[in-house]
Amino acid sequence: MKQIIYYIVVSNLSNLRNELDITYLLGHLRTLITYLIFLSFTLLLHSEEDTDYLVTKKYSVGIFGSTSLNSHTTDFKQLVGIPNCCNGFKSGSAIGLNLSLVYQLPINDKLELDVRPTLLNLNGDLISTQQIPIDDDENAITEHLISTEISSIGLDIGFNYYFIDKIHLKSSFSYSYIYSGHYNQEERLIKPSNFGTFENGLRIRNEQEGDIPEINSSFYSCNLGIGYTLELNSKGSYLLIPEFGIRFGLNNINSQNWKVNQITIGVALLYNKSSKGLNNPITPYD
Repeated sequence: MKQIIYYIVVSNLSNLRNELDITYLLGHLRTLITYLIFLSFTLLLHSEEDTDYLVTKKYSVGIFGSTSLNSHTTDFKQLVGIPNCCNGFKSGSAIGLNLSLVYQLPINDKLELDVRPTLLNLNGDLISTQQIPIDDDENAITEHLISTEISSIGLDIGFNYYFIDKIHLKSSFSYSYIYSGHYNQEERLIKPSNFGTFENGLRIRNEQEGDIPEINSSFYSCNLGIGYTLELNSKGSYLLIPEFGIRFGLNNINSQNWKVNQITIGVALLYNKSSKGLNNPITPYD
């Protein structure tokens, strides 16, 4: 079982590392969801023995950190009120870092409540290329870039379902307040690569920066994931939990058509309050 999970996760991470193109990420979200469903049925088929992990667990608290591949889906030519001669921005991507506090509380022997105050990094680089005729035989190629820094703080509430011992599927809903949204914009001359400038004598023009216009203060998302609990000591009082997940943005970043999804890989370090071992009194020695 562990080998199956390791192969699926590692093979996908290898592909994602080699290709961070946004169309690749979007095209493979369905594949990743299919893998999660496949894992669910596989875990059900292999749930041959019950354990007392959640039976003995009282609660867990700790921290969670993750790296995210941010996938931006857009449909606009320019930010509201910001001049731009781009044909249109359709997508973007970036790598982000997320940080959470974690509180877990068992509900029964298979299900637990998972609550996480969370800092989200929703950064993204929106890129579009354009061809500009420079003579009868050649076109110049320019690259329009809007680099964004978007940060939010919020609350993630969900449930972990344990199919077999220490392996769980996670689903949750999240509300976040966007407290910072900044952009930097420019147009670069990409081709010809060794000569030529814009009308300003430079290879960069249309530089703008500032706060993202008409940004929404709220960001809603739902999350799906899978995790595996490792006990760091014999009493199980300290836990290390690697997690893999997908976050789907439900509303636009600003007044335009602009959504953000995340593919996340992270690890939680928790203190676990447990009754494990308390029902095993010491046998007197004669």
